[in-house]
Order: sequence, then structure tokens, then C-alpha cells
Amino acid sequence: MSEASQSTADLGFVDPQERRGSGVIKWTHYPDRVVPAWVAEHDLGPPPAVVERLHDLVDLRAFGYHSAGDDVGPAFSRWATLRHGWTPDPDLIIPTANVLQGIWACVEALTAPGDGIMYTPPVYPPFHDVPPTTDRRAVHWPMVLTGTGWRYDLDALPGLLEADPGVSLLLLCHPHNPTGRVLTAGELVRIVELAHEHNLTIVSDEIHSDLVYNGSTHVPMLTVPGAASRTVAVTSGVKTFALGGMRCAVAVCGDDRLRSAVRSIPAELLGAPNRMGCEASITAWETGSDWTDQLLVLFDRNRRHLFDRISTELPEVTMFLPESTFVAWLDLSAFDTGDHPARWFRHMTGVAGGNGPNFGPGGEEHVRITFGTSAELLDEITDRIITGLRD
Repeated sequence: MSEASQSTADLGFVDPQERRGSGVIKWTHYPDRVVPAWVAEHDLGPPPAVVERLHDLVDLRAFGYHSAGDDVGPAFSRWATLRHGWTPDPDLIIPTANVLQGIWACVEALTAPGDGIMYTPPVYPPFHDVPPTTDRRAVHWPMVLTGTGWRYDLDALPGLLEADPGVSLLLLCHPHNPTGRVLTAGELVRIVELAHEHNLTIVSDEIHSDLVYNGSTHVPMLTVPGAASRTVAVTSGVKTFALGGMRCAVAVCGDDRLRSAVRSIPAELLGAPNRMGCEASITAWETGSDWTDQLLVLFDRNRRHLFDRISTELPEVTMFLPESTFVAWLDLSAFDTGDHPARWFRHMTGVAGGNGPNFGPGGEEHVRITFGTSAELLDEITDRIITGLRD
């Protein structure tokens, strides 16, 4: 389907009843009286062309063995060229079932038991599961909270690496979830320099890379000089196109050595993306650029609206304007939230958010909420938060 056929007329509309009826866990986990904002999944997708393609496949009863995975790498490469000015070699792209599978495969293939895995808390909760499930060690490179927002502490990184020469892999969330921070080109150059100095492999989770706002730019890690020999980038269309249940992602290896290492993990242990996931991702990457532009306009408006309202009407809650993603990281330290801020928050507001402590150190007294929804539903979420916490 051509780009021109991608309708955006209904992009900003969300029907809560329809969402609940769809059975997606974001909308079914809590009672109907609770507005869900706890999962990093937006309510606006997927694009119409994706739905049409999946309907066609169902009508054709296309449920047998398939080779659609062969087309995933080339489709992603074209998308990366169009959206990020980066053309990865399709031969170095490994289709996976999801991004986490790619991360775990890299850890198994490129590190040894007992090695240190470094990451940046507060961060996407599954990152914390990597070390204990692979017999590796967790090494924290904490994000730093300043008066203007969260940032990476590049000054601290050399000392952390010198203090623990057993760190062999740096797992980046790039852009960062939950803070929305985007690494700059200069910061990425310094990270690559340190990777060479300390013999680090970099695994860069770039799943939010399509969702970066004006004023910031996503620089793919594999475009940084010197990064290719040390980097595997993992990503998918899950966040951009709301395809979380479709099971398709990519691991983009910087060179043949890394590809061979990751491929050394038996495919029978990893599984593979399914036909529907491949077709949905390929269709989205091939036809969804204009649709994504419209999505970014909506989310940019949403993030500013949420930030303005919280800052003006509920200054007790600290929120920094995210540079990327469609999630907001709310600091509730002015309140007595107890040890489970999300439960307290849900009780007070009727809004389900992500529990800050699940994101690791720095997540205490925080919740993460999703603003990837319609303007109307975002206002309901914001009204509930302001009324529930102000009264």
C-alpha cells in the first residue's frame, strides 16, 4: 500500500470501550473505573495499512510456514534511511521475536558468566532482570537528577569502569525510558571512546528512536565513528506503531564478527518472529512515514499540554518535559506515597501508572504515565491527577 493511502483523519480519536474490547492488557488489567496510563503503549495505532494487510492475510488463511522474516531486514534498513539517515546493511540484521530477545541473545553470546552488565537506572524494568537470569552481575551507571531534568553522568563513567574491569557490556536505553532523555552526539562519541578503552560491547536499545521531538535528535549508535566493531542495536516498530503483541524486532550488528557471535545462539532457543509480526512491521516501515509524522505532532502537543497543566495547576508534582517517548516521569516526593507509589497514585486519582521503584534506584516516589493517547483522554487523566492530589 502506498504512503498516500495512510489516512490520519482518525489518528487523534480513542474509544475506551473499543480499547477494552480489544483485550489488550493495558486496558483490561484494571477495572473500568480506572483510566490506564501504566503501559508504554500508545492508543493510536497501528496505521490503517497495517490493519488492511493483516486482514488480507487472514482472508487468505496465510497461517502456514513462511519466509517473511527474510524481508524484515531490508524493510528496516529502508525505514532507518528514511527516518534517521542511516542505512544498515540488511545482511547484518537479525530478525528476533522482540527487543528483549535480542538483548538476552547478545548477553549470552558476547559476555561470560560473572561479567558485569552496566545500565542506567532508573530504567526500563526488564533491564534489571538481565543479570540475575544470565548469571551476570548488575553494575549501575545511575542517571543524575538536576534542576533541569535527568541526565547521563559522563564524568562518572570512566571511574565506574576503572573500578570494575569485569564490566563487559553496556546496555543503553537510547532514548531513555522513563525519563525521555536523548543522548547527544558528543555524549555518544565519549561512550564509544570508553568502550574501546575498556573493551566493552554496547547493546543499544533504540525502540523509542522514532519518537524524538524538535530540539533533540536521535543519533543511531551505529552511526557514531568507531561504534560498529563494538555495537549491536536492537529495536522494533512496537512503540511507534503499537504492535506490542505482534512479535517482530531486529538486532542490527555492527560487523560480521558480532553477527556471527549472536547467530551462535541456537535458533531453536530463540524462536523467530511470526508471519503476522513480520508483515505488520514491514508494512508499517514501508508505508508509515507520513502517519508517524502526524503521530509526533499529536504527542508533541500532548507532552506540552501535560507539562503545562502539571506545572501550573499541581506544582507539588515535578515533571520535566521529555525529549522523546510518549511517557512522563512524575516525581511525587512531596507526598507520602509509601513504598508502592503507583498503588497510592491509583487510589488517589483513579489513574493507573507505572510503579517507580520497579525502574530501580532513582525511581522511589515516582510514577510513569503514558501520554500517548487522544487529547480528550489525556485531559481526563490530567484532571484526575490534579483533582486527586490537590484536594
